[in-house]
Amino acid sequence: MNAIIIDDEESCIESLLAKIEMFVPQLKVIKTYILPQEALQEIHKLDVDVIFLDIEMPNMNGITFAQKANLTSTEIIYTTAYQKYAIDAFRVCAFDFLLKPIDRHELLKSINRLIEKKQEHKPQSISRLHARYNKVTVHTTKGLLFIPMQNILWLESDNNYTTLHLLEGKSVLTSRSIGVFEELLQNFDFVRIHQSTIINLEHLQEYIRGDGGSVILTNGRELEVSRRRKPELLSLIG
Repeated sequence: MNAIIIDDEESCIESLLAKIEMFVPQLKVIKTYILPQEALQEIHKLDVDVIFLDIEMPNMNGITFAQKANLTSTEIIYTTAYQKYAIDAFRVCAFDFLLKPIDRHELLKSINRLIEKKQEHKPQSISRLHARYNKVTVHTTKGLLFIPMQNILWLESDNNYTTLHLLEGKSVLTSRSIGVFEELLQNFDFVRIHQSTIINLEHLQEYIRGDGGSVILTNGRELEVSRRRKPELLSLIG
């Protein structure tokens, strides 16, 4: 899992980094921020599972940051020396609340609960229709829709929903998260190229080099590739 740390005190960042590296090896801190304003500008460009977020910071506190960021698929673990902020923290959908100085046992307990939560949301199996006939079952407001995989161009995260972009300019919105679709499609010709995007390799037309780069699909649509997802994509397309 990927994480970032936002804290205006460098010593707190270093202390938390050391504890994560020593006691939580399944967690990778990809970036740290002293200025929450800088993190706010970049957060939606990063593939992040959890944010360790300080509350008491100048100019923009952690509660305000969470409200402005409006995160849907990223969990927040607040870190603060002040117990009084706990109620406000959970009002903005915090996953957990750790008091400073952060105890390593409490840190590990929190991350283990997060891993369990993610495991609970993973689909346990795929339907016979999915496996045998290469169709995806999509839950809509009217019922169930069965979409041939070759008709899907790309999938796009839309808060807690996912939009499936299809041939002939059609699209379908479903209440399943993009993480569920990533699991369902992992053994087929689909690859996640960004926190919010999965593409069908059957409709990949061109890859454009860059920091992460971008891809162009057969309908002419250009989509961004994140730096984290770039190696997996390149390994698949040669």
